[in-house]
Amino acid sequence: MLLRPSLMKNSPVTNKCITLNRTLIMLFIYFILYNIFRTYYMPPKVYDLPSVSFIFFSDPNLLDMIIVTGGCFYIHSVASRFYALNDAWRHLPLGLVEIPGEWTKSEITMSLECLRLLHADLCKIIKVFSLGYGMIMLGYFTFSFVGLLMYTYLYFAVGYKDISDTSFASIIPWCLPLIVRYCQYCIFYMSIVVNASYTNEKKREIISYLRACRISSLAIHTKLQIKFFMVQMSEFKSNEISAYGIFNINLHLVISNLILLFYGLITLIQMKDGPFISSLTKAVMKHFTQQYNDIENNTNS
Repeated sequence: MLLRPSLMKNSPVTNKCITLNRTLIMLFIYFILYNIFRTYYMPPKVYDLPSVSFIFFSDPNLLDMIIVTGGCFYIHSVASRFYALNDAWRHLPLGLVEIPGEWTKSEITMSLECLRLLHADLCKIIKVFSLGYGMIMLGYFTFSFVGLLMYTYLYFAVGYKDISDTSFASIIPWCLPLIVRYCQYCIFYMSIVVNASYTNEKKREIISYLRACRISSLAIHTKLQIKFFMVQMSEFKSNEISAYGIFNINLHLVISNLILLFYGLITLIQMKDGPFISSLTKAVMKHFTQQYNDIENNTNS
């Protein structure tokens, strides 16, 4: 069953997709130029697998960029289809009332059924994404959060002791890598959250159109389609963008992440003298110090 051509009009979603594609292209250009300049000014001594892996999987992380761009592209594509579906509903006759010469009762009923089936298919696509790509998103959110937490802890709880000059001019260059990491984390994190929230919002938008219908004056088959649509919305209410069903990806996740970050930092600082945290800190610092010395030796040579 196909929608009427009058319901399938061009929407501003196309411009949004073009903007998204341009953003992704600029992001990859930034990554390539960043690594070219870093390789030029800090060339590795030997171009072996560990050296190349360090170049491509250090900040800005190529794997993170691929995960984020792939997830944002897919989520935004689903949001665009929900937008088109809502736009098609807005082009239905006002009040779903028959208009002689333009809309008949059967055409309105068939259009409603088509929109309902399309909405159900899109909700199933969201579930497939949450179960498939959601596992990757769960790993990304978990490991990036743990990495940021440990990176911040090592910076302020351990690395701050090595600073002799505590002036503002000396602190800013010292904090610059941490600021860059936070900026990258916020941009990637918010890109996924904003797109997921936008998709969930467009998914629920059609509920307002359904509730605005006065079904008492509608034809019997149109009433049935409205009732089927309402039942379908309640069944697919839980189908939202999520990380493998562990947690939903929406704006509430930002607050939860900030709270966990602060609590985690406070807990690590309070337990830094404990045997486990102390040994873990020494092992991590030894690893990073060795990596830094290797890079410095390769650069000087």
